[in-house]
Amino acid sequence: MKKKIVFMAMFLPACLGQAKAYQYDPNDFAVEVVSYTAGTGITKDPVDDIHYFNDPNTALGRPTVDTTGDGYDIDPDEIVPVAAVYQPLRAYEMVSVGTGGALVLKFNHPVANDINNPYGKDFIVFSNAAHKILCCANWQNGNPNSTTVNSDMIKDVGIVSVSQDGQNWHSFSEGPFVDDFAATLGRVYNPANPDPNLGGWNLWWGEATDPTIPLDPNVTAASLAGKTVAQAAELYGQSAGGTAFDIGQLGLDWIRYVKIEDNDGYPPEVDAVADVSGCGDYKHPFPGGDLNYDCRVDLVDLALLAANWLKCSWECE
Repeated sequence: MKKKIVFMAMFLPACLGQAKAYQYDPNDFAVEVVSYTAGTGITKDPVDDIHYFNDPNTALGRPTVDTTGDGYDIDPDEIVPVAAVYQPLRAYEMVSVGTGGALVLKFNHPVANDINNPYGKDFIVFSNAAHKILCCANWQNGNPNSTTVNSDMIKDVGIVSVSQDGQNWHSFSEGPFVDDFAATLGRVYNPANPDPNLGGWNLWWGEATDPTIPLDPNVTAASLAGKTVAQAAELYGQSAGGTAFDIGQLGLDWIRYVKIEDNDGYPPEVDAVADVSGCGDYKHPFPGGDLNYDCRVDLVDLALLAANWLKCSWECE
């Protein structure tokens, strides 16, 4: 009797840690403004001092990757990658709901409460919350290794609600909240391969981050305190950050509508709303060594490997 032996797969790093550069797909984001009620107190673009943050269409599509200088510390004609300490600031990049206002966006497909989604998160809302810089300095768009992040943030707190039909709403009234942690990261910190399209000054920022990957929940505002901007970006990895939500928290299997409302008189701004891409789909395949297909390589997989070491993959003849 001859036995044919097939060895189990060797372990490889998890797929999210080695993700390829994100390829933009408009279907990953909200595609329609269902309604927009502009509240009071909506401000103007701080650079041109003309346009108000009242165009709801700016919340469609992907979050901002690069913004501009603010005209004070950085020339407004200069490209500035969005980072933890420097967020989108232009009226064509995001919309404010205003005090007492609300914004309702719609996906063109059901956003599922998918067990394969990283960290159990199903969609992400991006805004313009930002960390302060330690010792009260301002960002100069320079070396991210030379600037230290403070745990304190400049942020507003908006309420997010979701719906399947646009009529019956379920609210994340106890949080998470939009325009809160985590600040958006536009580009991957990659000094080995900086994007030359930003200009010769750029020695640090590489490809755009992936807005469909939620930030590791172990990364918190407190954990960034004392880190440099570069170190903070390294903790983000491929993720673009944003505030991530779990639909299952509300007992729902799927949603199509997202509503953002003012909560405390400090109206939030909305840059984008993204559907999380789950592990096991065409963008993030199951990692090598994930023997039980739970989107992670861990001790459970090791136990399966040990239990089946040198066993046949079919009936032995």
